[in-house]
Amino acid sequence: MTIRRVMDPPRFVDASRAVVAAASAALLQGAGVDTVLDAVVSALGADRGLLLLPLGEEGEVVVHARGGGGLEPGLPKEGERLRRTLTAEEREEISRTLVRTVRKEQRSVLVRPLEENAGSASMASLGILAALAAPMHGGGVLYVDYRTFDEDVGPLHRALAEDAASLLGAVIVERDRLASARDALRAVETKIEAGVPSLDDLLRPDSMAAVRAEVASCLDSEASILVLGPSGTGKTLLAHAIASASRRRPIVRAMLGASDDLNTVTSELFGHERGAYSGATGKRVGLVELAHGGTLILDEVLNLSPNAQKILLDFTQFRTYRPLGWERAEPKRADVRIVAATNGDLEAAMAEGRFREDLYYRLATVTLHLPPLRERREDVPSLAESWLRRADPERSASLSVALRKRLLGADLAWPGNVRQLERVMHRALSRARLRDPRAAVIDVDHVDPRDLGVDATSKPTSTAPVGTPVMRFRALGAERELLESTERSVLAALIAEHGGVISKVARALEIPRSTLVSRLEALGIDARKR
Repeated sequence: MTIRRVMDPPRFVDASRAVVAAASAALLQGAGVDTVLDAVVSALGADRGLLLLPLGEEGEVVVHARGGGGLEPGLPKEGERLRRTLTAEEREEISRTLVRTVRKEQRSVLVRPLEENAGSASMASLGILAALAAPMHGGGVLYVDYRTFDEDVGPLHRALAEDAASLLGAVIVERDRLASARDALRAVETKIEAGVPSLDDLLRPDSMAAVRAEVASCLDSEASILVLGPSGTGKTLLAHAIASASRRRPIVRAMLGASDDLNTVTSELFGHERGAYSGATGKRVGLVELAHGGTLILDEVLNLSPNAQKILLDFTQFRTYRPLGWERAEPKRADVRIVAATNGDLEAAMAEGRFREDLYYRLATVTLHLPPLRERREDVPSLAESWLRRADPERSASLSVALRKRLLGADLAWPGNVRQLERVMHRALSRARLRDPRAAVIDVDHVDPRDLGVDATSKPTSTAPVGTPVMRFRALGAERELLESTERSVLAALIAEHGGVISKVARALEIPRSTLVSRLEALGIDARKR
């Protein structure tokens, strides 16, 4: 046997750096455990490497196993080998006695069968010239062996194996922790999705044709999406449905609020390291990391504080981030599609300096506008029955003809939009089932007028024709003049109440500023003078 070289301190340093770089890539960029194990085997100059985890008190199971398969073409370093997964038979060609000794005594062990007597026969019969094992966190063991000798295996190999085992243990713990977090997230998603409409259901009505066309153009792209619309129109439902239909999972929803504390926002979005601040006794995974490979839904982005807008802008530009307390040179990366939503007037917010224009253009690669329910009144009955089907798929109820007509009433303003409609149907279904557990039809008397936003003593506007067409037209004109007069008075009072600031009035009414300005002009109210 010819000894070609020894591991001197400079080579030990280079080998250690290679192992640390591989472990960092696994922790920061999602590289697999096999990649780290390959680096460890190469750094140690071994022929094969295996990771074994405990199975009961005495047994162990091989979870990763890599071996050499010839020289790596094109690499300048002599001895660099292609690595491959070992077969089931090859995985058994190890010293179980050595592994169990390391597990029991929790210390590294180096064995040379040709120079020692204990356990030498079985290892020598397998062609093992030397074997080295070191304990990992959680009872696991890193095992490497040598079938050929490129260099003497000595104390520095043993020290390197101990360090590598510690790093591999950390990589496996982090991998398992993230897998558990994603499994829990998927379980929650599955539970939530049972009552969530599909993208086809949401976009099926003719009134959603414009939105449907926009979604079709960007569904399978990486483009960020901004969903706009009044409160209750289903912006979050649409965002979730887009993520599901595009198969960008996991789906993580973030509501960051208006907190301007940089530590709080950073920790929520990007997580923090242990000891990052007083009270940070453990490591926290941020929402961005949980959404890696999937979709991050940002609810009510207009509420984002300046600090939150700044760190979010940095992430949207480079898809890199740093958890609080992150001290490494390289940042983390995340493959995340962002779908943002708000019911506010972003144009007014940008004009007033409350929202960053550069962030707006990052989020609004595609913009979807959801109309208020009063502008798609013809969809109300079908939306109501769609909710009933989702609420109880086993015995879904339908609407009576009278209730369908009532829900189309011109006197219903639907200020709460789809959310209000779902509340109305939820309470109506409860009343119907209380009176008759087998009820299959929801009727007018199951609906409380107050849920619809009208006085319980008032009568609904009749949709039946009255008199000649000329008489009906004149009656409608009179009603329109009365309605517009009332609307002028209400808007004038609101403008005075908010000091003449039109954007504040728009926020109070939960409508876009441009919509309000257009309506003021139609009513002959000069917003500039106000």
